[in-house]
Amino acid sequence: MSENDNTGPEVTNIEMTVLPVEPDDGDDTVQLLHVHVLRQLRQAQRNLLAVKSLSSLVKYLLEDFPHSFGTTQAELRLHDPEEQIARLLPIRKLFGASLSLKTDNYALYQLYHDVPETAIIDLDDRRMFIILSGASNAAGAVMMPLFDGNRLVGSYHIALSDTMTGYGDQECELFAMLGQLVAAALLRVVEYQRVDQLTLLNPVTEVGNLRAFRRDMLREIYWARRVNHPMTLLYISLDELADICKDYGEVACHFVQRRVSQRLCSELRATDYIAHISATHFSVLLPACNEPHAHDIGERMRQDIDEFAIDDGRGAVLHVSLSIGLVCWEPSRHPVESSERLATQMESEAEAAMQKAERGGGNRISVARLGLLML
Repeated sequence: MSENDNTGPEVTNIEMTVLPVEPDDGDDTVQLLHVHVLRQLRQAQRNLLAVKSLSSLVKYLLEDFPHSFGTTQAELRLHDPEEQIARLLPIRKLFGASLSLKTDNYALYQLYHDVPETAIIDLDDRRMFIILSGASNAAGAVMMPLFDGNRLVGSYHIALSDTMTGYGDQECELFAMLGQLVAAALLRVVEYQRVDQLTLLNPVTEVGNLRAFRRDMLREIYWARRVNHPMTLLYISLDELADICKDYGEVACHFVQRRVSQRLCSELRATDYIAHISATHFSVLLPACNEPHAHDIGERMRQDIDEFAIDDGRGAVLHVSLSIGLVCWEPSRHPVESSERLATQMESEAEAAMQKAERGGGNRISVARLGLLML
């Protein structure tokens, strides 16, 4: 988001908002609609102030709030020019087309007439054919621009049913307040997670550290259980690193770790994770990857590093090899109740397999398998 000192939009307190509505000739429908909106938005204010993470915020906006509001679908489009949100939200695939990240905010401005402002639209508005593509039964929509200061950073849309088509200017004002709350919550959690992300990096290699690895591990176990896909964990030791540190010093040792880390990253898919979890060890998470495929990936890594000549810039050419421990979990074969217990068991088995590879002389892969009694 913005790197200036702007803390985001000034937010009106919905808790203090009272917008009287005049019933039309004794018909209470308009009054009831207004009260429903006000009640739901007051609850939304409390929830948005309490949300702590980007994933929780997106889930609330796309699933929880629409459900409590009584609508069928919501959509969130965000400006993400440096793909910061994409990095902070690895589970974005769970939300499908309801969440889209744009590197150019021109498309966001195109959704609005002239100056972006909150709008309640119906089926006669051409924008109904652009937004909320999955809401086939929607009778209309609310469009809320999200601002960081004067800069448009997103657009939040909720579908309206036939019973909600009586909304007017006063409800539009309330939805504008909701847009301010959403924007403020978005800016807050993105900044919080950006700072938090800095504590998840290994300072030597600038890949994830042990804390990041364990967070990623639990998230991928959750995802694997949900979609019933296998996942594999690799534990990797740099065989000759201790000798390099002894003969060439700590600076050379760190240089080798960085170069090997960069090389390993080049072998991975965009959905894989690598972490530097101790002085001499790395771990790699391979989601949606069975044992044979993971073994092929590990073997390519092993061969590549074995042939990798590392020039330290001072005339020395350094070589290391890899000892790799591999363990795969398939939810369909080994259902589990505790993700934490499974994560601990996979770490233990992968580390034991890595140590077996080291005892065998290094520069090899050793495979461990989870048993039913382990889980």
